[in-house]
Amino acid sequence: MSAQFRFRSAVRGFLGAALLAGGTLLASTAQAQSTDYAAIEADPAVWHLSDADSDVYIFGTFHILPPGLDWLTEELQAILASADMLYVEADVHSPEAQAQMQQLVMQHGLNPPGVTLSSLLSDEANAALAEFAPTVGVAPAMLEPLRPWLAQVMLAVTQMQALGLDPNAGVESRLLALVAGTGTQMGYFETAEQQIRFLASVPDDVQIRAFGQGLADLEDLPAQLDELVTAWATGEMAVLEDLVNGSMREETPEVYETLIVARNQNWVPQIADIMAGDGTVFIAVGAAHLPGEDGVIHLLREAGFEVTRQ
Repeated sequence: MSAQFRFRSAVRGFLGAALLAGGTLLASTAQAQSTDYAAIEADPAVWHLSDADSDVYIFGTFHILPPGLDWLTEELQAILASADMLYVEADVHSPEAQAQMQQLVMQHGLNPPGVTLSSLLSDEANAALAEFAPTVGVAPAMLEPLRPWLAQVMLAVTQMQALGLDPNAGVESRLLALVAGTGTQMGYFETAEQQIRFLASVPDDVQIRAFGQGLADLEDLPAQLDELVTAWATGEMAVLEDLVNGSMREETPEVYETLIVARNQNWVPQIADIMAGDGTVFIAVGAAHLPGEDGVIHLLREAGFEVTRQ
């Protein structure tokens, strides 16, 4: 996840289904997408750990994707079919989770009484917002009650959907549909409340500063999406590390520590516990959590696990 800071942070840091706000863009913006996703021969990266009685597969996900992208390879389908358990970041898809997240967003995503989004932003950021928001079918007044992190998520996801990406085509949605009714057990590394709090806990001054940076990124979103989705689909982990994590580390290190580093460090002991058990487990978490020195794969190797790319 993916959010207030830069679009690229928001998209993988967190895009829970409860925050996937609908909307429409002007046709001229939607047509900016240039990649023929249906023509991509997708082979996204998947990683494997094993011991005498355990097989654990780790797959980096993209939470919202173009429907025309055929990323679900025969290998992935076979691995998923063999899994006794599917782990994802958090339960954000069930009706119960959706209801809970709506409450959490109201609790953690709204400004205090008497505070508006525009009152927090600089004149330059307000001018940029007034120019950009209508191009994604959003009146700036609609965003006034929102804290910067939530306003940025809503702007980003609205634009992504108008550019042809669909949360129902996202990896988690597809995987959950495939295991529904099969007896595959579910596991979660976090709760919906934790995910909301990760975003809401970013200091206000960081949210405000990064909101203006995010507006500039949203204007470049179509080209960024083409590059990012293509890199994920073809398994170019170094490109993902640079596009998602590199800019976040440089521009908003507080966000990087909260959304990437701390969460990765929390997940690795949980994966170790999974390995201590038995059976086959398929783990699906945001792709930006896997590459780099702070990534889950490197941390698992440092913890003594042999991790191979399939």
